Amino acid sequence: MKKIILAVIVLAAGYALNAQVTVAYKVQTTGSDKTYIVPELIRPSVQTSYPDATMVTWQPTTGWWSATDKVENNRVIHAYYSTQPYYLEKGRDVNYIVALPVINTYVPESVITAAINSYGTTLYSITKIKAANNDEVYQVGLMENGTAKTVWMNSESVVYTDINIIRVNNDK
Repeated sequence: MKKIILAVIVLAAGYALNAQVTVAYKVQTTGSDKTYIVPELIRPSVQTSYPDATMVTWQPTTGWWSATDKVENNRVIHAYYSTQPYYLEKGRDVNYIVALPVINTYVPESVITAAINSYGTTLYSITKIKAANNDEVYQVGLMENGTAKTVWMNSESVVYTDINIIRVNNDK
């Protein structure tokens, strides 16, 4: 009788462990390009929310899937979707959207377009400053794999490499 009870307990434990859902992503590599397979429960939500999105790149982050596409109003749209099984199984649409770059001062749309074309989805912010030679220079903030980086460019999208030209003019 003890063997039967033990067998039933082992079978019940095995069934309980097998019934748990694990949401994970797989990485498939073809050459140097990494393609992420997104959970099927997230993909329809993105296609419904952004039917005009043409080039969506997916990236897994801690607890979230990030979908990025350059779509509306000359902005790069980042949509973050939860990977928690509770939200995925219940059909809840838990997400938030960020439109970048952050514009800290007035920046012409032509400069924003040039920065998006130059830096793509790593673009985070743009701020107009006055350089030491009284030229208008744009401080472009980039976010690459969680690391902030700053570059300076002019309105023709020429990147400055000499820091002495960029130094802020304190003369008023």
